[in-house]
Amino acid sequence: MIIPDVTLGEIDKVQGSLRSRHLSFPLLVPPTTRPARAGQIAAASEGFVYVVSRLGVTGERAGPDLNWLQGQVGRLRQVTDKPLAVGFGISTPEQVREVAPWTDGVIVGSALVSSYAGSTGSDAAQVAGAYVGSLVPALTRET
Repeated sequence: MIIPDVTLGEIDKVQGSLRSRHLSFPLLVPPTTRPARAGQIAAASEGFVYVVSRLGVTGERAGPDLNWLQGQVGRLRQVTDKPLAVGFGISTPEQVREVAPWTDGVIVGSALVSSYAGSTGSDAAQVAGAYVGSLVPALTRET
């Protein structure tokens, strides 16, 4: 479960409840986080570490600064073995293709919700499935 506004000082209040329901609690590392604090967040994160790709709120906009973001992922890899998933502003197959080679996951939350906006039931599921399906080829890694 992702709860974006929970600080390290507040996670104990949430983690126990989530653990009792067998849910992991990944934490977000925003772009302005100092390296020592990022390491603390990564250590407390469960499941994976959510790397926020840019300042501002989530949603579909211009993509993130890939040079900075790749450096941020590299710095986090030095302090954690947990998977690193990048989100905020990732919405197109091209953006997924650019980010996927050096991350463990790509988060497209707002874009997914937007894809089925106005749809309900099986129509919403079909539209969402088609959107996700358009991203899958961008995840293919060459070996």
